[in-house]
Amino acid sequence: MESQYVRTALFANKIPGGVLVISDLEQHPGNIFFVDSGHANASDAAGYGLTPDRPFATLDYAVGNCTASNGDVIYLMPGHAESITGATSVVMDVAGVKVVGLGWGATRPTFTLTTATAATWNVTAANCWIENVLIVGNFLNIAAMMTVGADADGLTLKNVEMRNTSVILGALVGIAIATGVTDVTIDGFKFVEVTGGLTAAGTSVIAAAGTYDRLTLINSDIRAHCSAAAVKLDAGAGAAIRIENVRLLQTDTGAGLGIAVHNSSTGYVNDVIVINLKNNVVGVTGTGLSVGPNVRYSNAVNAYAGIYTTTVDS
Repeated sequence: MESQYVRTALFANKIPGGVLVISDLEQHPGNIFFVDSGHANASDAAGYGLTPDRPFATLDYAVGNCTASNGDVIYLMPGHAESITGATSVVMDVAGVKVVGLGWGATRPTFTLTTATAATWNVTAANCWIENVLIVGNFLNIAAMMTVGADADGLTLKNVEMRNTSVILGALVGIAIATGVTDVTIDGFKFVEVTGGLTAAGTSVIAAAGTYDRLTLINSDIRAHCSAAAVKLDAGAGAAIRIENVRLLQTDTGAGLGIAVHNSSTGYVNDVIVINLKNNVVGVTGTGLSVGPNVRYSNAVNAYAGIYTTTVDS
């Protein structure tokens, strides 16, 4: 599993006149593995995973071959697909592992949660990175699409998208963050609920169970139908949090809550638009936040009319 071999050999038979490898773009110090469920040679066995022509078949097996805090990277090839059927189907339990999905649109690696309410993508180790994957809820009342465990400090989610399948098949929570987790960054996140929302409305898209110091939510688009706040950060206080460049539509007219932050939390929020379909609901709450001039919300009862209000900087 010598990464230097991969750097020199990868794609050598594919590019005439020279070698162009993925690792040339990012100088990874550790091992590089490949996962591709659709490849005829894919196998979760020793000797596989080192090149796209002999990839591993599943992400969980690839993670198990990584070395903690070694800078190891797993590339999910375009079109890779897996079913997550429980809490142990995909577990990122090796610290410092980076997972990068290759492809775009419908070719992005896709993970479908099915079979059980406990189906979830589990992150239990620190300093992991997950990029460019699509996660789909396809079972009734899945507890959480992704579960961020108590030891998952330093997690980065980059350009991750989540969807539900139908009004009855989906997850109650998108990203569930355990209490005490620090330094979580969610960048380029996208959540698009099914039209009309789930029959039994989801609880939240992002929910922190307690404290969450230095949590960052940026550059994200959330379209939710939730009985609680779509981004629920009010169960415990967080220090130095950052919420910026977020667009959020909350279509539930019962609660209609957007971003709820604990009043003892510190940090700042700016360039945020929350559209609530429930009347007279503030888009962002949390009296300890420093609020920039570009935080606006709608108090409309429907999607076509309403007053946009700029909050007052405390």
